[in-house]
Amino acid sequence: MTDYQAGKKWDIGLQEAVSITLDSLRRLPAATLPVAEVSGLAAAEDLFAGVDCPSAASSLRDGYAMRSKDTKGASQARPARLRVAGASSAGDLNNKTLEPGLALKVLTGAPVPAGADAVVAVEHAREEDGYIVCSREVPGGCNLLSRGADVASGERVAARGEILTPGLTGLLAAAGIDQAPVIRLPRVAVVATGDEVVAPGHAIQPGQLYASNLITLCSWLRSFRMEAKTGVVKDRSAAIQEAVAALLPWADVLLTSGGAWKSERDLTVRVIEEMGCTFLFHRVRMGPGKAVAFGMMGQKAVFCLPGGPPSNEMAFLQIALPGLLYMAGRPPVPFQTRKVRLAATVAGDIAWTRFIHARMEQRDGKWWAVPQRMKSRLQSQARAEALIRIPEGAGTLAAGQAADVQLLRSPCV
Repeated sequence: MTDYQAGKKWDIGLQEAVSITLDSLRRLPAATLPVAEVSGLAAAEDLFAGVDCPSAASSLRDGYAMRSKDTKGASQARPARLRVAGASSAGDLNNKTLEPGLALKVLTGAPVPAGADAVVAVEHAREEDGYIVCSREVPGGCNLLSRGADVASGERVAARGEILTPGLTGLLAAAGIDQAPVIRLPRVAVVATGDEVVAPGHAIQPGQLYASNLITLCSWLRSFRMEAKTGVVKDRSAAIQEAVAALLPWADVLLTSGGAWKSERDLTVRVIEEMGCTFLFHRVRMGPGKAVAFGMMGQKAVFCLPGGPPSNEMAFLQIALPGLLYMAGRPPVPFQTRKVRLAATVAGDIAWTRFIHARMEQRDGKWWAVPQRMKSRLQSQARAEALIRIPEGAGTLAAGQAADVQLLRSPCV
């Protein structure tokens, strides 16, 4: 049963934790960026074409622009003969009108003159003595890209909230849009705490360890193009306060690593709460990752992640990362989920959602999830290609049974 203290929920289910997180966050303000920089971002408003593309009717092939009716009835026995009145290539400014009985030699992408309504491909006509000889009828519209065929001026090119893919950014450019308002990505402050934790690049003493969680989190953020600033501090209230106070004015989101449990040395949640953060939940029925806490400090989101590497990463991937994506206007689903067969039996927990590192293996054309059986938790985490998700109430899943897996790497299913 969930109990409450000062509005904070304790030991809640994963689905409820994600719902509380998303319900508490807001989309970030729009920023206008060059169109070459908006791929992967969400459009902040509807975007409309400012020009026609192409801006004039143009040829799809190397050949000859002509009036289609000048080839009516043409055949091998009675070919049409049209006088070549010049040539045009892509980028030429063509303001000529093609008179009956004439043809204009054109290269791919060249504008066709007014009056022309078709292009005969070069392989279907031959040129001799200043004329082309065409032995077939050429239908109207043949090999011709009409003005505005790709996009017409005033046409909506992208809808508000739509994710701008690389192909779509090219269409925006073709439509005359050189800058676009988008929902920017969150700026994230990452603070690692612990007397034993040392920033990479510094010497360590026996009993100390490098802040690998910090690097893993920043790498995940970078893989989603999010900017991060970091700090590594001792388990001292003043040090934690100082680091948070220095980074938070720049950041939209604060991630902390370590000090999220409930011993007397776990200070992070308590210190940040004293700084004005209203925590909405603390501890989630998931493993690894149980000790995660989430709250709001004004308009800033705060995720306090546990210090154990698998718990730290899992709490980030399952709760914090969906929230960050939501703030950026993107779907809060970081990874594709597929149902595949299990290569070995895995044990769940009736009361928890459990995640197990796995690699993907193809057998007889079908994909299987192979649970990691490595002694090292860091090695298992580092080599994981997918996460097997065992929901609350499921208990043990037998080998050969279908299960949901989140694909951490490029989709292979």
